[in-house]
Amino acid sequence: MKLDREMEMLLNEIPLLLHGDVIGCGEPAAAETDTDAVDFSYLIQELGEMGFVEDDDDDDDNGFLHPRKASSSPTSNLHFMDAENFVASRPFSIDKDRERALFDPFPFSSTCFDAAVGDDWDLLCPPARSRLCKTARPKKGTCSNGCQATSPKMCAAAKPSKYESLVGLRGYMYHVARDQHGCRFLQQRLDDGKREVDFIFTGVARHAVDLMVNPFGNYLMQKLLAVCSEEQRMGIVLTLTKDPFVLVRISLNVHGTRAVQKLIESLRAREEIQLVVAALRPGFLELIKDPNGNHVVQKCLQSFGADDNKPIFDAAAVYCLDIGMQCHGCCVLQRCIARSTGEHKEKLVAAIARNGFELAQDAYGNYVVQYVIELKVATANASLAQQFEGKYIHLSMQKFSSNVVEKCLKVFKEADKTNIILELLSAPQFERLLLHPYANYVVYAALQNSKGSLHSALTNAIRPHVELLRTSPYCKRIYSRALLKK
Repeated sequence: MKLDREMEMLLNEIPLLLHGDVIGCGEPAAAETDTDAVDFSYLIQELGEMGFVEDDDDDDDNGFLHPRKASSSPTSNLHFMDAENFVASRPFSIDKDRERALFDPFPFSSTCFDAAVGDDWDLLCPPARSRLCKTARPKKGTCSNGCQATSPKMCAAAKPSKYESLVGLRGYMYHVARDQHGCRFLQQRLDDGKREVDFIFTGVARHAVDLMVNPFGNYLMQKLLAVCSEEQRMGIVLTLTKDPFVLVRISLNVHGTRAVQKLIESLRAREEIQLVVAALRPGFLELIKDPNGNHVVQKCLQSFGADDNKPIFDAAAVYCLDIGMQCHGCCVLQRCIARSTGEHKEKLVAAIARNGFELAQDAYGNYVVQYVIELKVATANASLAQQFEGKYIHLSMQKFSSNVVEKCLKVFKEADKTNIILELLSAPQFERLLLHPYANYVVYAALQNSKGSLHSALTNAIRPHVELLRTSPYCKRIYSRALLKK
């Protein structure tokens, strides 16, 4: 097949030469009338080397056919300018001592990969691409080698692996780890035993920072952290924590965050944990609010003990207002409350309660306040009730804070619930609350969580507005309550 393609390419050149396109001659007529014929035998030699033209026994010393002996050749009637001018004018030159034929394809093969390793690993050879005509393209469902496969990726013959052993990769392990197939090869070899783990660790450990943020290298680092020894893991920790903000930068990266989380999961020694937390500490606020970094902080909260996470709890308490009013920060803040104990938890809850009024009106902060209310910490709820007193109507008519008022009506003590309902009943235009798109939910929650005389007072205040409730799109639940229909 390769020989046929070369023959086709060679024959395609002949008509171009006839018209002077390659050689650079003028008009074809001028070439035909020229008495000095060009020595065009180099093309005939190519045909002879391919086996399509038989060599004459009387060839000259250079192996070229004489023009008189090529009379049977398809090119015997070609007359061009003299051979000297021909060589000077054609766009490619032929070396007398050249080793490859003129139309030999560039050798993209396994030897090219070996040459790259010897010279410069980073200059990998591109894959060979055969120029097939449309009719010669393989059918759907088959690869270029003719085997049946549902996808080219499933054909091993179509993409032969250039990685066979670890020995040949000595000194180039970092570059291999950054390659998709090389990274996969190294991960597979990590399962072969401690000898392979030690060999790969030696080649990539000093490049841990760069590999952790690499699209492919981060997967190798994750697996290496899971199988390496405690001493080797300590070496990686020291590499990542020796410079300020290096670990923070990796944690903020979309690929690095996964590798750092795996590192945190694998830590066992107290010294390792302290080094990692100390390295992350300067960037806690940025990490908590980052879409990638917040997962690293949450992994610390999940994997480490309360004493080890103390720096995180302290930072969350100081910046609770800033953190709580951010989409990722509100989740981290709730996780901090859940994982903290004793003095750490009390300090954090008290800090959130002090900022309860601002957080309650925020799109994200209201979830943090609701979480604290559900904890039923007496001092925290008392602090919130004191801040909300006299402002329940204002909070009920806002989209986010109305959820907080509903939570107060469900969790607060009876005395605090009574104060909320009385404040709602004292509104100058009570029907505005009934018809409001958010406040009507608060009124419905008040009906559900009241009893006795307070419930009767609330029902009597609603009944005069039954006709409005029938036509309002926001009051169907209030109108449908059995108590109002009686």
